[in-house]
Amino acid sequence: MNPDELEREELLFIDPNYLDCALATGDSADIEALRAWCAALPPKSYGHVFVEVEDLAKDLGTLTAPAGVGVTVVDRGSEPAGARAARAVDAWLDEWLRGDPLSGRHITFWAGMQHDPSMRAFRCRIEDELAEVWSAAADYRAHSAA
Repeated sequence: MNPDELEREELLFIDPNYLDCALATGDSADIEALRAWCAALPPKSYGHVFVEVEDLAKDLGTLTAPAGVGVTVVDRGSEPAGARAARAVDAWLDEWLRGDPLSGRHITFWAGMQHDPSMRAFRCRIEDELAEVWSAAADYRAHSAA
């Protein structure tokens, strides 16, 4: 498509210095909750949703997210539930948060698969990390402005 043909509403401006991100992970049992979560995101959200499945051939239906939010279906393979989804989330955080923790990026995180104790622990670890990084970035910005 020719860039001149794009409608103005389709363009997404991203300021990487103060980007509010959305990140979610779940499995096929969480698909309805993920649909609702994605529908509630602001239209200019940026981020990713990872859905872990046991069978890639199974149709999950459409998971609609804002233009800046990617959706990836992750094959569980022979690994324990949540293992590959957790690695995908960690890799995304490596790129968008851990590489530049004082950037001011705020990440809204949603995690499903709460029937699994390892995923509950993973969610708590990520939520603690996000809270610590956001607090440190806010302190850094406050001290830098002074």
